[in-house]
Amino acid sequence: MFKRHFHGWLPIFVLALSIVAFQAGSAAAAKRVALLIGNEKYEATSQLNNPANDVELMKASFEDAGFDTVTAVHDLDRASMVRALRDFEDTATGADVAIIYYSGHGMEMNGQNFLLPVDVNLKTDKDVEDEAIPLDRVQRSLEGATRLKLVILDACRNNPFEQSMTRSISTRAVSRGLARVEPESADLLVAFASKAGTVAMDGEGKNSPFATALSKYLTEPGVDVRIALGKVRDEVVTSTNRGQEPFVYGSLGGAQIFLNIKEVNINVTNNGNTQEVSPNGQSAAAADWQNIRDLADKDLIEVFLAKHGSDPVYKMLAEKKLKLLEEAAQTTVTPDEIAWEALKLSTDGAALTRFVERYPDSKHRAEAETQIAALEPKKGLNISQTGKDTQASRDCYLLAGEPQSMPGFLGVNFLKIDSARALTACAQAVNENPDDMMLVNMLGRAQDAGRNYVEARRNYQKAADGGNMYGLTNLAWFSIYGTDGPVDVDKGKQMFEHAANNGNSYAQASLGWLYREGYGGVPQDFAESLKWYQLSANQGYANAMATLGWFYREGNGIPKDFDQSLSWYQKAAEGGDANAMSSLGWAYQNGLGTAQDYTQAKAWYEKAANVGDAYSMALLGWFYDDGKAVPQDYAQARNWYEMASNAGSAYAMGNLSRLYDWGLGTRADPKEAVRWAAASVEGGDPAKLQELKTSPDNFTPAFRKEIQALLRDRGYYSGPLDGDFGAATQNAIDRLAKKS
Repeated sequence: MFKRHFHGWLPIFVLALSIVAFQAGSAAAAKRVALLIGNEKYEATSQLNNPANDVELMKASFEDAGFDTVTAVHDLDRASMVRALRDFEDTATGADVAIIYYSGHGMEMNGQNFLLPVDVNLKTDKDVEDEAIPLDRVQRSLEGATRLKLVILDACRNNPFEQSMTRSISTRAVSRGLARVEPESADLLVAFASKAGTVAMDGEGKNSPFATALSKYLTEPGVDVRIALGKVRDEVVTSTNRGQEPFVYGSLGGAQIFLNIKEVNINVTNNGNTQEVSPNGQSAAAADWQNIRDLADKDLIEVFLAKHGSDPVYKMLAEKKLKLLEEAAQTTVTPDEIAWEALKLSTDGAALTRFVERYPDSKHRAEAETQIAALEPKKGLNISQTGKDTQASRDCYLLAGEPQSMPGFLGVNFLKIDSARALTACAQAVNENPDDMMLVNMLGRAQDAGRNYVEARRNYQKAADGGNMYGLTNLAWFSIYGTDGPVDVDKGKQMFEHAANNGNSYAQASLGWLYREGYGGVPQDFAESLKWYQLSANQGYANAMATLGWFYREGNGIPKDFDQSLSWYQKAAEGGDANAMSSLGWAYQNGLGTAQDYTQAKAWYEKAANVGDAYSMALLGWFYDDGKAVPQDYAQARNWYEMASNAGSAYAMGNLSRLYDWGLGTRADPKEAVRWAAASVEGGDPAKLQELKTSPDNFTPAFRKEIQALLRDRGYYSGPLDGDFGAATQNAIDRLAKKS
């Protein structure tokens, strides 16, 4: 969340965050079915109070969520229970989502779980397999479902037969609650009301605490099932004063799964109203474009246009992408080849993951997976605070990991988080390991990137309460920026100080930023800022190292020292910091602390470009445009300018406009030139705005007439299309800039 240290003349508009609507829309056609069993009136043991009420409560939840079939049955003997499961097996075949909810008695024997029909007697342990229903049989009823098989067991109460049953074999163990399960079936989750070996509570009301929480969260619109189950756990833990902790076993794939087909997109400002721009300045269109721009997918781009057609810059980028795909369709170039061209050598884990998911049969899949593996935490490094290292937790780190939070781990810049993919990985990781507060914090990061600020705050707070200083620092930024409430810089600063004094490098750099900027009433104090950045840099935090390079380059609070600046930028670049890489390019380009060397500058810009740095992509375009360190090549310049434009560089858009206007590296196309020029102005490039207003002769007569036509179409100009940039045209250009 740090502000970028710009190099003076090149403004950057960075893209970030995630797309949810594209995936959620497909849920409408999904078939969702549920079987609810409530066993209450037991014949040979004490009756239960809540199962009938719990089943009815869950029935209402699933029906409100639009499930196709919800079957509720009560007080089943063994034969009836088997028949209900068999009938549901047919119902579940081919369904997208199939759920079995059971409320009643259950038991565990020798590590195997059984559900108890109302007619059980269980005089001896030999009777268990004949009179009870094994959990495996329940799971088998879900096998025909295609995306999610979910068993929910509110059956972890005390086994009423534990003391009365005769043991025929001394080694037959009957324990409290239910036994841990490791589902082998794909896409199967088993949710216990209380984790293995513990018992659940009936509660004092008409429903159990588990059922109450399930009805509240499981079918919440727009909430992934893994996150919903995590929220259920948290509420039950709180409502039972930690006397009961629900637990989820099993794992799902990468796609989000919503049990409620209603789509909810909520963006909260500090006054409670909805907004299209988040506190860090990211527009919704920019956020969504970030997550599809590297995919050669016509359908996704058309959905994007339907959603963001009112944004002229990103509308133009999407239309340009469609045009390229149409041109490619006339050749032998495949979509995955187009997508891979933008990703080879990339260190963007989310983008590479998208590529593998979208093009599983691509010949470049192995290369992409190799690059992904290089970005994951090193094998053998224990990444879990509680000792449980799973694939979901590794995926969570890959997609939402805090930068430099482990030795040799680059992590993910907040603006590069693909929230949809990070959300599924981190939700699963937290479900598997709910006491790992770093995973909880990263789940908060995924939600924060997706603008679900309510849930992000909840998880940041939970992580902070559990002692995670990254969670506390992220929570502090909410106060600093007023993300989901009033701005309170003092409160945020206090949280920074607490985390920084506990040795968190991210918090130390954040505190350094406050003093460097003099932000929000904090007195600007370069000496104090340097102190905190130095502490952070000493721990290897790349952002802090890069900032020290900036301090020495600019001479703020210390004498200018280009040698020291270069040294710090070098260390930060080795740590993966894109800004440091581009700053090294700038140093070599301008001879700051070293001999001027365009070849070295180009090499560093290329490294930064591979990390997705739009600034460096734009400068590489300029190198080919001007013939610096390379032969002048307008076609290559156009390629780099287009990549930078897709990454949000308004400067690159302006230069593309010039190439299309004068036919440099491409055929002359005044309409295309004008589209890029308008996008540059609307994207905030002051140089292009100034050029249009003061140097109209820099543009061809055809361009000048076309831009007047565009201004007229936008409603800013009503004069003649004569190419004369008089007062009316200049006023219209000003209106175009102000509209952005």
